[in-house]
Amino acid sequence: MSRNPSRRTVLKSGAALMGATALPGSVFAQASAPDKIRFGYAITTSGPLGPGAESTTLSQYKLWAKRVNDGGGISLKKLNKKLPIELVEYDDQGKPDELLKLTERLIQQDKVDMILSPYATHMNLASAPVTNKAGFPVIYSTAGASRLYEMAPQLPMAFWHLVQPREATAPISAMLATLKKEGKIKGRVAVVHPTVQLGVELHTAFMDAAKKDGIEVVFSKSYAFGASDLQPLIREAMGSNPEAFIAFSYPPDTFMLTEQAQIVNFNPQIMYLGIGTPFPGFKAKFGNKVNGILLYGGMDSTAAGLDEYNKAHRAMFNRESEAGAISVYAALQATQHAIETVGEIDRKAIREQLATQTFKTIWGDVKYEKQLNANPWAVGQWQNGEVVGIYPSNKGGAKPLQFPKPAWS
Repeated sequence: MSRNPSRRTVLKSGAALMGATALPGSVFAQASAPDKIRFGYAITTSGPLGPGAESTTLSQYKLWAKRVNDGGGISLKKLNKKLPIELVEYDDQGKPDELLKLTERLIQQDKVDMILSPYATHMNLASAPVTNKAGFPVIYSTAGASRLYEMAPQLPMAFWHLVQPREATAPISAMLATLKKEGKIKGRVAVVHPTVQLGVELHTAFMDAAKKDGIEVVFSKSYAFGASDLQPLIREAMGSNPEAFIAFSYPPDTFMLTEQAQIVNFNPQIMYLGIGTPFPGFKAKFGNKVNGILLYGGMDSTAAGLDEYNKAHRAMFNRESEAGAISVYAALQATQHAIETVGEIDRKAIREQLATQTFKTIWGDVKYEKQLNANPWAVGQWQNGEVVGIYPSNKGGAKPLQFPKPAWS
């Protein structure tokens, strides 16, 4: 992947399309014959976050563009034509300063028509003020932060797709409180998290919810992101005799915690892991041992269009998709629906569609209220070899909790 300032065009249509009349007020008003819609993004393709970015986000950009272009492009009724997508990509190397420079370049020099989200909470939060100021409506698809409750209304062009910390952790605490009330557990919980923003945010929100719900946190500790061995941490947590083990982890440590918990024979009745838990590689590595593990987010395995999406995903990447990727793809669907409803690249009008409409997606219905997703999936679980949504329990396709987690075989 190029790390220099030169633009990389990832995907574009080779078909030449007929010209169109300039439209006042439209981004295309300056060009008499637009032949594509250019979506630009800077995203992490190198460093520790690279694999997660590829699995969850970058792959979805490429799959979406291919599927849309195979169907003739995005329909712009005011031009009376479909235009293919062209992706313009940079590697931000996981560095916020680099991300900001590249985002400005996409806007000022490459003059892309739309911007897509980077990967990871801190990168999303860094990018949003820039795109908001430039007037680009962007669905930020991989960010969870308590500051968004106040920040989101101040950035009207930015929409936040994921479940946020309070909504992500309150169902876990409430679930534990219910199991305690039913006499199934005593309510003893061990909680760990890496020292990265989302991990810290989720941990803080959970601790607040647990205190409110009367859950006894018998062990709470952070660890360095990128740690090479978590067995000492697991043994410490195990020594507190918890019934539930909650880790607001990132992909490398999600895999490590699962493997090392088996090595030390740590068998909590409830096990929750964070980012990376729904990755295809997680099931490939651990097989049926994934069953019963809870995770950040979720999905409706019966959602309309999901089967066709899964088939296309397997054909393009030779692997299964995962809940986080499906969430990102849903954000792209919402963006496309908003553009097609407006019928041209009028960014203010597209923003209004995102702010007011309910979108049918492969992740279920998506609606934004005050720029936050009104009812996203909060908690999922591996059941019978697939990820399902558990909470909110009133969402379409939600499954009942399976308790307890089976012991490691």
